Amino acid sequence: MTVKELKDELATYPEDQFVHVRVWMSDFADDDRRRSVGQSAAGRRWCSVAYRHIKEMTVPILRRSAMEAASQCLYRYKALWIDGVEDQSDYALRGIAFHAAANRYIYLLLGAGTPQDFDLAKIAFLEGIATVPIPGRLIEEVRLLFDRWAEHFALDLDHFLTAEERQDTEGQVFTPDLVYGRPHELEIRDFKTFYVALTEAQARQDWQARFYVRNAMRKWPGFPSYRFTFEFVRLGKVLSLTFSPDELDALDRDVDAVLGMIQHATTTGIWPATPGSACTYCTLRCPLVDNPAVVPQRFSSPQLAQQGAALVLAAEQMLKVAKKTLKAYCVANGPILVNGVEWANRPVEERRYPLDALMEVLRSRNLLGAFDQSAAQGLTISHSALSKLFRQFPQLVEDLSPFVQSKTSYRFSARKPGVGDDGEDE
Repeated sequence: MTVKELKDELATYPEDQFVHVRVWMSDFADDDRRRSVGQSAAGRRWCSVAYRHIKEMTVPILRRSAMEAASQCLYRYKALWIDGVEDQSDYALRGIAFHAAANRYIYLLLGAGTPQDFDLAKIAFLEGIATVPIPGRLIEEVRLLFDRWAEHFALDLDHFLTAEERQDTEGQVFTPDLVYGRPHELEIRDFKTFYVALTEAQARQDWQARFYVRNAMRKWPGFPSYRFTFEFVRLGKVLSLTFSPDELDALDRDVDAVLGMIQHATTTGIWPATPGSACTYCTLRCPLVDNPAVVPQRFSSPQLAQQGAALVLAAEQMLKVAKKTLKAYCVANGPILVNGVEWANRPVEERRYPLDALMEVLRSRNLLGAFDQSAAQGLTISHSALSKLFRQFPQLVEDLSPFVQSKTSYRFSARKPGVGDDGEDE
């Protein structure tokens, strides 16, 4: 295929499709020397590859996964969807393998006319896993995830609409895991292999949920409501969000904003790397994370000590970010073991007792002085624990001053002049 033939093919598509191919074409239009290269054997081969790409991927920049990547990090979008780098992370492969088995199971159930059958689940796992290039180390994990999910999954045969079938809406492509059409709502169910479930606030900000619901409203209009259900298969939990057709305009604007980002980056040639949620599972080489800093081991002068103090302030902020990033990584990939120490997201139960009830119980048990032999100090409560109350009722500080028990100690820390350790102005 020649450059001209490829250009004629591109002319049949809207201008916002196949942006990276169009950019390549414009380079040849502006440079006679490169245009001659385009007519060479190598140039014709490139055109043929681009043509096949166009035919196989009708609108690559408008696929859900591509637009989600762009919404998170334009650098990642360019690497995956323009440069063609393959995502071979465990995070991606685990999800692909699970979805292949789950989809096979759904259609086996559909063919058998039964909502649940674990024997079919075993067949589905083998047939599904055979279709994806999953490394052997992940097979057992995916099998355990699939078995746990299949044990409780029941297909709603009466309201089944589609599963893992590509849907096109006005040039935008999405492939929902499972869709039910009921008289009162359309529901999209999405299977997640996360180690930690999203909160409702996080789920409402999730790009995939908003993109899928937006396109479902256009693909299957007329439902009173649209539900997106996250099914966290590892945890056995579900979280559902309901959207009204009245929200379509807002969802359209979200999609248009991402399209604008892609088009601007294409025009300027600037594809910035942006730290965020995608960093938890991204394995691409990245200018933001591939340049470790050198930490000084000693300070031999006041000037160096001052520089060190500035470094510590920055490092504390970096540590907060690192912990947040590590936490997010463990959400997607599970615990990390380092030198016998396990980093993981663990459930924490917070218990509180109303102060009036606590005092009443202690009085009834005659325990108010039981924790100190002198009985003068008794059970105490810290100043910081009462700080919220003091801010609301400042006169309480004076009321309690005759009873305050003070002790001075020293703690190495940094703070701005005029600001206390609790962050309040002195």
